Amino acid sequence: MAGAQSHARFLLQRIAEEAQHATELDDPLEQAHVIATLLQPYSGWALREAVLDCRDAGAQWSKIAPEVGLSQAVLSRQVRGTGPVVTIAPRYSTSQDNLDAQTPLRLAATSLAQRMTALAAHGAGAPTAEHLYIAVMAMTQAQATLHVALILRTIEEVLRIADGIEQAHGPAAAALTEAERGVWAGICELRTAYERDHGAIRMTAELDAVSAGEGPR
Repeated sequence: MAGAQSHARFLLQRIAEEAQHATELDDPLEQAHVIATLLQPYSGWALREAVLDCRDAGAQWSKIAPEVGLSQAVLSRQVRGTGPVVTIAPRYSTSQDNLDAQTPLRLAATSLAQRMTALAAHGAGAPTAEHLYIAVMAMTQAQATLHVALILRTIEEVLRIADGIEQAHGPAAAALTEAERGVWAGICELRTAYERDHGAIRMTAELDAVSAGEGPR
């Protein structure tokens, strides 16, 4: 089903059109309406169609599931149902074994790690990789823990090093490789998500710890 006849492609084009429309709106309430009523629903349906395209092309559940971040059982159950495929269940709760769930902060950290891994594979000697690789990998390892302070601390270290590089060398995008520019775009995304989310994550963790009779983690 890949190609012009793919319904997933049609839905992706629709998402792109609505996303462009949303960026042109000045009223955040109107933006929220477009995101809630069009972008999120369309994304779930587009993912469903893309998964069906993969199945039609002969891909096994075991190959598709890791790419979308779901277990084989959950993915196949959703696709065999009648609704969209949903991969994000945002919540701030230690009871869910994932303090910040798939929030923009975690997603940004994951995206940056993937970009850094790609850079290291093809340009390990690049200045960006030399300065940031270890810190980004430490951040990635912290994402697997429930220790909020560690998660935030490793993110802050990545941003601190990035700030130091920018202050020392200034913007020199023209001298960067495409992979390096991708890493810096990922850092920008991480910084934006961190500035917005870190306070809520830290506060919720502290409240959960107090409720459980523990000190802040």
